[in-house]
Amino acid sequence: MEFPLYIHIPFCRKKCDYCDFFSLPLSKIHELKESYVKAVVNQINFFVKKYNIARWSTVYIGGGTPSILGPDLIEFIASQIIKSTGQKSVEEFTIEVNPDDLTKEIIDSCKRGGINRISMGIQALSDRALAAVGRAATRQKALDALSLLNEYWDGRLSVDFIAGLPGQTLDSFKSQFECVFNSKVDHISLYSLTVEENTPLYKNIESGKIKWNSDRADRMWALGRRILEKNGFLQYEVSNFAQPGKESLHNQAYWNLKDYIGCGAGATGTFYEKGIRFTNSTRVQKYIDFWSGADSIKNEFELCQVEKLDKETQIFEFLMMGFRMLKGVSSKTFADRFGISLEQRIGVEDGVFAGWIKNRLARITSVHGETYYSLNKRGITLLNLFLEQLL
Repeated sequence: MEFPLYIHIPFCRKKCDYCDFFSLPLSKIHELKESYVKAVVNQINFFVKKYNIARWSTVYIGGGTPSILGPDLIEFIASQIIKSTGQKSVEEFTIEVNPDDLTKEIIDSCKRGGINRISMGIQALSDRALAAVGRAATRQKALDALSLLNEYWDGRLSVDFIAGLPGQTLDSFKSQFECVFNSKVDHISLYSLTVEENTPLYKNIESGKIKWNSDRADRMWALGRRILEKNGFLQYEVSNFAQPGKESLHNQAYWNLKDYIGCGAGATGTFYEKGIRFTNSTRVQKYIDFWSGADSIKNEFELCQVEKLDKETQIFEFLMMGFRMLKGVSSKTFADRFGISLEQRIGVEDGVFAGWIKNRLARITSVHGETYYSLNKRGITLLNLFLEQLL
């Protein structure tokens, strides 16, 4: 058997004001890093034995801030992941890094550990915008990190940008892309800022301390899409753009509803055939204590929150994830998986999809003899509305 593997490193130097992901500040983790990494490796090895995993199809180390581990622990965890199945390499092995952590030593440790794809969170190349949302990195640190990668990194390279940050001008937003077009970057994730409740940014906007407009953020994102596609980065998913052939394999596993393993505190994994989604405990010390004794563990879900996924839930998730992609949903794949007609479920004749076709927001295409239903570039910006109507 083979699975994609996600690993969560829940540590950050400082939590950004817009972030609602599970993470812990640096002050609490100095003494935890090594024991945490060893616990994650134990959990990985447990899953390999329990489910007879022969290889990892893709690996993604996310966070938090995985680069905060430093070169030695990065090389250790990466090499142990490959060693766990005995495979020689992983086709796509990604690690997230922050510009302010990146050094030549970390780049070298990634190479030695078998990592072949780096994803760097730049978010913006404007000090004013970065400061407005509490980002630790500066414009210069991001540019220095890009220079290091251009000189020493020979693998795949992805970067993240956010459109519509407070303090972000149109000029600073447009000009930042030139810095990556002249680099080794082959994949760009471009997000429109989402203001999540219970984050410092949300409180600052609600109180009037920071001025922000969601419509302006969406317009800025649309401008970014035009700039990216003009420069050879083609949109293949709501927020993701790549040079041809450089799309993220790991993320596509999620979007195609493949089973995947999640290791680390707060990480989620899903076994669709079993109808189970599990999320590891976010109590880091409890997670470390539990997985330090992996040899005696009988139930891998003992420290997890477990959700049962019935057929209707899986159908909706399949549609929700499939319509995120520009290629859309295959009629044959849907029917083979769920035993029902996609055309009837989405209303191709006189239902929801028919209405979106009429309004020139959706399309029907044929790829290698298979029929695909998808939203077009205008329609995909209204994905949430489409999904609400499908419900």
